Amino acid sequence: MIVVADASPLRYLILIEHTHVLQALYGRVLAPPIVITELSQEQTPDIVQHWIANLPDWVRVQGPTLNLSRWT
Repeated sequence: MIVVADASPLRYLILIEHTHVLQALYGRVLAPPIVITELSQEQTPDIVQHWIANLPDWVRVQGPTLNLSRWT
């Protein structure tokens, strides 16, 4: 199963120190670059910025890709 993280749920899981739930449920989580950018803003709480700067190995930053062969 592929899981793509959105900024708000990820942010709040970081704040309550329960991101381990994502790894336990899904193993690997994809985070689009825009999510990482959003969570790295100056006004973001320090704990979130620190977590984003030191991503666990089960989080992969990956942008969307377009598979044109699917449409032909």
